[in-house]
Amino acid sequence: MTQLGIGQLLCTTFSADPGSGKPSRLCVQWRHHLKSYAGMLAEPPEILTNPAKPILKWAGGKRQLLPDLVQRLPKQYNRYLEPFFGGGALFFHLQPENSVIADSNTELINFYQVVATQVDSLIGASQSHVNDADYFYAMRAKDWTQMSPVDAASRTMFLNRTCFNGLYRVNKQGQFNVPFGKYANPNLCDSQSLKRAAAALQKTIIVDSDYKALLDQYAGENDVVFLDPPYHPVSQYSDFKRYTKEQFKEQDHIELAEEVAKLKDKGCTVLLTNSNSDLVLDLYKHYQIDVVDSRRNINSKASKRTGKDVIVTVKPAKFFTGIAIPITPQEQTQKYPSTRFMGSKRKLLPSIRDAILAQSCRSVLDLFSGSGVVSYMLKAEGKQVMSNDYM
Repeated sequence: MTQLGIGQLLCTTFSADPGSGKPSRLCVQWRHHLKSYAGMLAEPPEILTNPAKPILKWAGGKRQLLPDLVQRLPKQYNRYLEPFFGGGALFFHLQPENSVIADSNTELINFYQVVATQVDSLIGASQSHVNDADYFYAMRAKDWTQMSPVDAASRTMFLNRTCFNGLYRVNKQGQFNVPFGKYANPNLCDSQSLKRAAAALQKTIIVDSDYKALLDQYAGENDVVFLDPPYHPVSQYSDFKRYTKEQFKEQDHIELAEEVAKLKDKGCTVLLTNSNSDLVLDLYKHYQIDVVDSRRNINSKASKRTGKDVIVTVKPAKFFTGIAIPITPQEQTQKYPSTRFMGSKRKLLPSIRDAILAQSCRSVLDLFSGSGVVSYMLKAEGKQVMSNDYM
């Protein structure tokens, strides 16, 4: 039986008056459940097998780029780090067992910390919100720093669900200033999604930190670092300007590229996303750069919500990981190949060594080096040696 057929049957069965055609309250509830079930069926297959997903609408979220990002990840890695967390699409898709996430947006980090530690309280605090413009602006006017962590997180989620396009923008004073979104029926509190996200977040370290501090403290060899900074604007009007009260400017992008080079030298795999701008292409020209189609949900006109994203893939520098076997200078000297050079001092090496090491010198001039065995012995002892011979 089709989904529509099931709904019709239920409405007929539970109607208060079958002849009236008016559905009962129970019928309405079943319609709601069927709608939710249909939404699950519409989800991509990877979401069904990996149910945690972003719990905030986020301008510039990476859910649409997940296939492109996942295929560039190494099959094995030590720790996952994401210092520009935002909506966390890649994190929720991967659900890494060993991870550190951070963001310079303190309000956002408070939200995720509350989800991880007090999700039931958050759900309870969010039941009284209403989708109303006056209520929205009253909530927006509140200072979240003067609220309890749970109430502040509930406010964050409510504003995110009801503001224009899920945009997060603040003024120079750090005050949220996105207008009311005028949505007909937004889902103000998705309890199941929150609980699934909480299970994933409970396994990670959540840090209120600048990206440099996080990378300096946590990044190491065989780690994966995903960098999704505020995009460099490709035109005068392409950026929504302010994610925190401090803008991410051109110099910040240059400094981020310098950090990427450091991460490579540390042995990290780095994935970075940004706009397809001349600056970005120049900063990362020495790495693998792929330009992919993307959809921009910030523009108020749907026809203009297309664009290009850049994915930069940086593979770790190669390290020699063999175990060094200690060797004494005497053993090293014995490795010098034997020669049939007349007058070789090989048999006198112990006496020559003792005589020279008794002197407080750092360099030795071996004027008539001959076979070179004396010079080699002194190099093995850590001396700077200058060798010469008239032949």
